[in-house]
Amino acid sequence: MYRLGVPAAFMLGPMMAAIIVAMSGAGIRVHRNFSLGALSVMGCLISAFITPNLLAVYRDHWLLLSAANAAAMTIIVALGVFIGRRRWLPNTTAIWGLFPGAASAMVLLADIHRSDPRIVAMMQYSRILMVSLASIALAALFDQAYVGEEAAAGPLRLVWCLPDDYLPVLAGVALACGGYVASRLTGSGSLALLFPAFVGTVLQGLGLVTIEIPPFIFIPAFALTGWYIGLTFTRGAIRHCFDVLPVILAALSVVIFVCGLISLALARMLPEVDLLTAYLALSPGGIETIVIIARDTDVCLPLILASQFLRLLIVLSIGPYVAKTIAARQGRHQG
Repeated sequence: MYRLGVPAAFMLGPMMAAIIVAMSGAGIRVHRNFSLGALSVMGCLISAFITPNLLAVYRDHWLLLSAANAAAMTIIVALGVFIGRRRWLPNTTAIWGLFPGAASAMVLLADIHRSDPRIVAMMQYSRILMVSLASIALAALFDQAYVGEEAAAGPLRLVWCLPDDYLPVLAGVALACGGYVASRLTGSGSLALLFPAFVGTVLQGLGLVTIEIPPFIFIPAFALTGWYIGLTFTRGAIRHCFDVLPVILAALSVVIFVCGLISLALARMLPEVDLLTAYLALSPGGIETIVIIARDTDVCLPLILASQFLRLLIVLSIGPYVAKTIAARQGRHQG
């Protein structure tokens, strides 16, 4: 899948293999502790995106980027609540499925907060596919596509050799271990992701440390996540996912359309920013997918990174609280 350029290949490939194994009746599972470890690694990857260029762009456009992302998140949460109230999808599944950001992290967080991770996985990766196709179509329409020299960007680049400086790797491993230990000690699965993401962001933003997660660490983390989710599938679960597919596609289309409208407004308020840059900055795909797409188009990458990273922090900050609040209200309403 990676050789074919499929987004999130290192999670999707293992997940599809695990689904086949599960459907064959193997009856095996990946222990939840491995999913917590994978979440901790993803938290470090998120904080590793912090760069001086990203901070400079956010400092220059913080008000507009914050307002645009807040508007998009408000509409996404409202749509998720509406779907939940109509009982088209169970519990807070729609919320986690529609949340933009790191798709693999959203799937694991959904599992921690008692939503259906299988439907969330289908929503997250269907959205990545739809956003990727829309972005490529817009790049071709605006004649802004070119073939980049790098296969991946930032923390997700694949370098198949040992690093010259081990300190950034050790800092990343220490943060990941801190997130895992904090999660185990408190019993809060979300801390496995939130601790390294926020602590690492602060430390790297202040220039105190440099964080690096090499491929021999993040690829197994993605693979474990794929196995963990894929092995929970059954024939009944597959049928249910396809039964709710029309709802999923309709909801994702609304989210992509709304984010497109907000990106039009952002491009109007920032005359120096082209429409494709504004669209990718607010596109509801995963940050890693958008960065890879942006590397193959003629756009302003720092602005896109700043906006996507800001929204990811918003999701991580409010996501667990929103999910708990909505689940509590649904429980009282049903009671």
